[in-house]
Amino acid sequence: MTEQTPQLSIDPADFNVLAGCFRSIAAEMSDIMLRSAYSSIVREAKDCSTCLMDADARTVAQAEAIAVHMNSLAAAVPFFREKYDLSKTRPDEMYITNNPYQNGQHLNDIIILMPVYVGDDLAAFTGSICHHLELGGAVAGSNANATEVYQEGVILPSMKINEADLYDGPVESILRANCRLPDIVLGDFHAQLSAVMRGRTLMQDLVKRHGLRLVADAMRELQNYSERMLRQTIAGLPDGEYYGEDQLDARTLDGLQSTVRAKVVIKGDEAFVDLTESDDQVSWPINCPVASTHSAVMTVFGMIAGSGVPTNDGTYRPIHIETRPGSVLDPKHPAPVRGRMASAYRTASAVKRALGSVIPDRLSAAGSDSTNIITMSRAGADGYTMFTDSISGGYGAGPGNDGADVVAQMLSNTANTPAEAIEMDHDFVRVKRYEMIENSGGPGRFRGGLGVRRVYEIVKDDVLLSTNGDRIMTGPWALAGGREGSRAMFGVIRDGALIRIPAATNMTVNTGDLVVIEISGGGGYGDPATRDRDAVRRDLLEGRISAEAASEIYGL
Repeated sequence: MTEQTPQLSIDPADFNVLAGCFRSIAAEMSDIMLRSAYSSIVREAKDCSTCLMDADARTVAQAEAIAVHMNSLAAAVPFFREKYDLSKTRPDEMYITNNPYQNGQHLNDIIILMPVYVGDDLAAFTGSICHHLELGGAVAGSNANATEVYQEGVILPSMKINEADLYDGPVESILRANCRLPDIVLGDFHAQLSAVMRGRTLMQDLVKRHGLRLVADAMRELQNYSERMLRQTIAGLPDGEYYGEDQLDARTLDGLQSTVRAKVVIKGDEAFVDLTESDDQVSWPINCPVASTHSAVMTVFGMIAGSGVPTNDGTYRPIHIETRPGSVLDPKHPAPVRGRMASAYRTASAVKRALGSVIPDRLSAAGSDSTNIITMSRAGADGYTMFTDSISGGYGAGPGNDGADVVAQMLSNTANTPAEAIEMDHDFVRVKRYEMIENSGGPGRFRGGLGVRRVYEIVKDDVLLSTNGDRIMTGPWALAGGREGSRAMFGVIRDGALIRIPAATNMTVNTGDLVVIEISGGGGYGDPATRDRDAVRRDLLEGRISAEAASEIYGL
């Protein structure tokens, strides 16, 4: 059957011009936030996202930033609607939340939605979500010992606020009173506000130039276009039921692991993802708020569709997701959720593994697939100083390519923070080593990407180390006869002895301690014995594999 090109309901020239404008507005908002942010987690690691929404608060365009933020702003809208009539939002009002139990992500991620008025007409909303360095809680950093969300920071319920509440108003006063680093947090908060305000101005200019009716029609058509394209993608998959699973690290190095289980049903041009058989929620902070679970599933289908399909409200319509309240993927309040990226990644990995069983020629093996967050903080005479480092690992190999080394994984787009940026801002730590790990990429016809080792030297006493990660107990799975990627390792070398620690840990480190973080490499693809001989020799020459691996695994 000949594949049909989806038909547009407005003039193609108008559609393409305005679709490009929508994407550009979202991208410029993101640039504004990145360039004006105070913290390295936003400024360097880029842990933030922006989007443009229509007058009904449905996503139209989203900046290419953090994949797990996919649909995150729109997901929060139903809880705003429960309390407010969004169509009656005044020009000087906006909406804010960070509540994971009202379709937020985790407490560090503050969501802001701002209306865009042109004259008396509500034309659109602009939105931003930003990971804030810390928002209070029991410890200065990620609280790995939290048993309730209350212990993870200040909770902002889904609420409508006025612009007068900002800039030394009540909202900022609440944040300042609850944060150990108020200047940095409010600096990033102002960056968020600057982003949505810039988006508002750009959108107002666009409507004045092209007219509200044409702009609204183009927004609707872009959403419908994405829906048609994604339905076409799903329709190209074989009908059937497919199963995949992956495991989370346990609370301790010898503890019981939780399993995420996905059943994916492809039926015509729709996909049904059943996650109800996943294990129950746990008492430590790896539970995944349901909005993050949905974003993780949608990301996998977005990967299959490719970059040519714009991410917006239409992208989500053909995908139906079922979770079980009380499970690790849909926890009941007040379960802790600070490390929810671990379970979000296992969700995406399980769905990808299910589909990989039927379309292995279109998907890669598993990568390190984890957000490895290292936070260090220290209280001094002038208050707290703190940094958060997001460390990436190896990507899984594909059907025609080796995995990329040390890159953000499928739910993220964060960058590794430069060692110089850490050392310039913080006098209690030095980055001693930063290197790729030999033999960490899973062997295969195509080799998994290499993982990375980062070693921090502590040069002052009483530094609180907080970690969040995964893949210590279960390595990245392979495809088509390849082999698993390496496992992660977190540890502290003290007095010459290595102390291994779980992926989620709080502990005090002191002068002379070395914090060692090793992130896993990606899984391999295909039988290692069939790998090109020249590629094996090149890997050996470049130090990616050892002589033993070249001989024993690849038969060189």
